[in-house]
Amino acid sequence: MVSSFSIRWNLLGSMTILIVLLSGAILGTTALAQRDTVRGMSRSLLSQTIDQTVERLHRFFDPVAPNLLLLRAWSEAGLLDTDDAAAMNRLLAPLMTPYPQMSAILVSDARGREHMLLHDGDRWRNRQTRRDIWGARTRWLEWATGDRTPTLAWRELDYDPRARPWYQRAVEHRDAMRGSATDLVTWTAPYTFFTMAEPGITAATAFDVGGVTRVVGIDVLLSEISIYTMRLRPSPRGVVVVLADDGRVVGLPRSPRFDDARARRAALLAPPAALEMPVVGDILHVLAARPDARGPARFASAGEAWWGERQRFELAPGRALSVVVVVPEVDLQGGLGTIRWWIVGLTAVALAGAMLWAVALATRFCRPIEALVRENDRISRGDLEPGPGVLSSISEIRWLAQAHERMRQALRTLFKMERDLQLARQIQQATLPAELPTLAGFEVEGWCEPAEATGGDTYDVIGIDEGHGAIISSGSATRAVMVLADAAGHGIGPALSVTQVRAMLRMAVGGGHDLASIVRRMNAQLAVDLRDGHFITAWFGLLDVRDQTLTTVSCGQGPILHYVAARDECLRRPADTVPLGVFEKLEALDVASVVLAVGDVVVVASDGIFEARNGAGEWFGTERVIALIRERHGATAAEFLGALRDAVSRFTEGTTADDDRTALVIKRCQEGKGEPSQGSPSTR
Repeated sequence: MVSSFSIRWNLLGSMTILIVLLSGAILGTTALAQRDTVRGMSRSLLSQTIDQTVERLHRFFDPVAPNLLLLRAWSEAGLLDTDDAAAMNRLLAPLMTPYPQMSAILVSDARGREHMLLHDGDRWRNRQTRRDIWGARTRWLEWATGDRTPTLAWRELDYDPRARPWYQRAVEHRDAMRGSATDLVTWTAPYTFFTMAEPGITAATAFDVGGVTRVVGIDVLLSEISIYTMRLRPSPRGVVVVLADDGRVVGLPRSPRFDDARARRAALLAPPAALEMPVVGDILHVLAARPDARGPARFASAGEAWWGERQRFELAPGRALSVVVVVPEVDLQGGLGTIRWWIVGLTAVALAGAMLWAVALATRFCRPIEALVRENDRISRGDLEPGPGVLSSISEIRWLAQAHERMRQALRTLFKMERDLQLARQIQQATLPAELPTLAGFEVEGWCEPAEATGGDTYDVIGIDEGHGAIISSGSATRAVMVLADAAGHGIGPALSVTQVRAMLRMAVGGGHDLASIVRRMNAQLAVDLRDGHFITAWFGLLDVRDQTLTTVSCGQGPILHYVAARDECLRRPADTVPLGVFEKLEALDVASVVLAVGDVVVVASDGIFEARNGAGEWFGTERVIALIRERHGATAAEFLGALRDAVSRFTEGTTADDDRTALVIKRCQEGKGEPSQGSPSTR
């Protein structure tokens, strides 16, 4: 049986023991190992400062690569048309606004054409370059946030994007990494931006679109790093400096010299000697002599002992920054000798006072804590009604009582929300087809797995009986209209959006409209209903069993994978147009038809499958899906869908899904071999 103690005596004994042990440990440490204490303090202080700086650099640089890959995907999908400045700006401006360090987005190609959007405070500038048409003339648009009409101007400018370091670096990196699905982003060395004349660094990626090399880049201002490092005070005289690979300064240390903007501009991208702080050069010399050593280094500078440490911050393979922190030893020592004697005297006083104070304190703690225990017991029995108030003059106990009351109210709300979410999931799952129509000569299977209780993905297969001109949910059909839709995000809001898409499609199919007309009507309505920045990617298909044709339209959903059995080849079809709800009208709508031969397989999947990540942060990717199609193309559609789910599950190793996962599989089998698909949506 475990012994129990009263709070009064337990607190008294614990406080006495704690004070004695703590005082003795401090006295022993300061008396016998003062140098070890200083070393430990330096390690802790330098490591903490470096960790803070590295964390800040992560927040500074980490958003760049994902946004750059998003721009690349948009470009490959045909969304970035450098000839349409207004459309480009509508896409790029929301991408830049949350990140003040991203000063410009550049989209250029091998013809010397470029679209640059530059953000400076509340001002926007847009430069368009057409070296193959305009020569040295450039077209500029300028406006302030909220303006509707920008100012237009033409300027003569000796500028060719192909000659800029970010363009050349990206093309060289693309050629060196050709065939690799990773390391698509490269970073330049720090340099002075052409337009802003400010020091910065550019992340870029090169790729081919329609046989033309295209490069997308994001400019990052390095002056933002100095704003942070100049505020850091690791100690009264300690400083932090950030250096590039070649040793040039990209993050200035705290110094009155750099209060002047011109002095800061002159010191950035200069060697450390330009800082006029010998201690920085001395620590770099010491660290260069011990490249494999870890932890802080003690060194002398100007007749004084200092501690310093450096850590690399990897931007990408072959490109890194270095964070260097130095503090004088006198800042670490402080008054350790005097502190020892103060500890001896204070220990004696604290022991006597602690015994008296512990008794009174225990009594003040006991009563309200016991009341809280009684309330917890009541709540644990499921009684969530308000109870008697817990009174105490101790702030923490009052806060605990208030938190306890908030917990009780939150539990009531949480139970209600849980019931509501379960109901919402049941409603959404009920919208997925429980049974698919039979299509002679074809197998069709679908699967939808939300990342949360409700998801932003859906699919549907709507059978049409040509003989009676009616929609059927099961049984034999001669045609079927199919959809796979993915709303931006996941949760209740996107779930409502994709449910709306399914309902609109069924109404439109019932009205007898053709596929292109259906898509245009749905897009027009969604452009009105969806808020700014929200959209829905969707793939629509019309399968006709009489002539074995599949007619499709992809609105931002891609790639669509078509396995051609006769050639043992898997074709990729990109999106035909922008997602639904982005523009009010879809001008050029490419409706494509293909005859499916025996053994052909068409796989449509949401980006939750392609972008499923494992513990190392790798994407499942398109290539793994293609490899699985080629390996399992002889299986039934249901067997292939099960193999795809298993492959994604094994790859992610139980990692929580970041996005909803949905797939639709269409297979042409032998004539008359198609079977109806059955089962609950949650298992497909």
